[in-house]
Amino acid sequence: MLRKSAAVIVVAAVVVLASGDVALAVDPLGSATCDRADRACTVWAGTLGQPAAPRAESRSRPATSSSADSVSCPTLGTSALPCLDTADGWSGADGCRYEAATDFVPSAAVAAEEATPGVKGGWYRQACGANFDVVWLPNTATAAAVPSPAAVAQLAVKKLVLPTPQVAMSPGVGVPQLVGVPVWLWLPAGVWGPVSATAAVPGVSVTATASPREVAWDFGDGGVVSCGGPGTVYRPGVDDPAGGSPDCGVVFARSSVGEADGRFPVTVTVRWQVGWAGAGQQGVVAGLTSRAVSSVVVGESQALAVPASGGAR
Repeated sequence: MLRKSAAVIVVAAVVVLASGDVALAVDPLGSATCDRADRACTVWAGTLGQPAAPRAESRSRPATSSSADSVSCPTLGTSALPCLDTADGWSGADGCRYEAATDFVPSAAVAAEEATPGVKGGWYRQACGANFDVVWLPNTATAAAVPSPAAVAQLAVKKLVLPTPQVAMSPGVGVPQLVGVPVWLWLPAGVWGPVSATAAVPGVSVTATASPREVAWDFGDGGVVSCGGPGTVYRPGVDDPAGGSPDCGVVFARSSVGEADGRFPVTVTVRWQVGWAGAGQQGVVAGLTSRAVSSVVVGESQALAVPASGGAR
């Protein structure tokens, strides 16, 4: 009996939507109120011993949102807003956002009122601030528009994969460093160099390139060193261990005694400059960083005074 009554309610709601502005369909187990202006029905359903509870069913609020990277960029009017930056479909020149309503099935009355006979089109969810609706648009209003190179550049930047820095120094990371002794710092081969990625949509292809510009070695209370390059690799037997690095090194002024675990933290941060080029244009975007973390022990050498041979005892 409940199933049959529910079916009556739904049928009544559809009939009322097609025939009047506001109407009420009554059933012993529930009722339905439909507002044609909003294309919505409020349905109540209950059992013989249970009062009906309201439940709103509306076509006006979007059920899902689409990923901006997976939709085309239609244009509405003559000045469509960039659409690749929104996760809720695409933006139109009217300030509203749109999304294909593939699961919406209009009534015959709604289709006859909004759709243009003989013109191909489709139904779209429309969000204008806090107002939602489903509207019919002709295909000519949703033809794929070519996004700007700057918008595609953002997609290319997201594809960039920066190498993770590796901490390299002499004496080595696992060897206790000494106060006052020069330490060479450098990044291994393959970490310092340009990195590129390309993004393409129909009509536009853009390549983003990240280039390393600076590396900062942060030893916490042990000091901070900034280098304009990857540093020079120390060559045992060739370079003087008592001499400092020609371009990137540090000399610790105090030991790490008293620090957490008796060690100085080491944070290596590479700062990258990012530019893009494509479709006859070029530009720059906000820089990126890559980072690695380690730690070192720094101790102090103790001098031992030994009397000269033959000296007084």
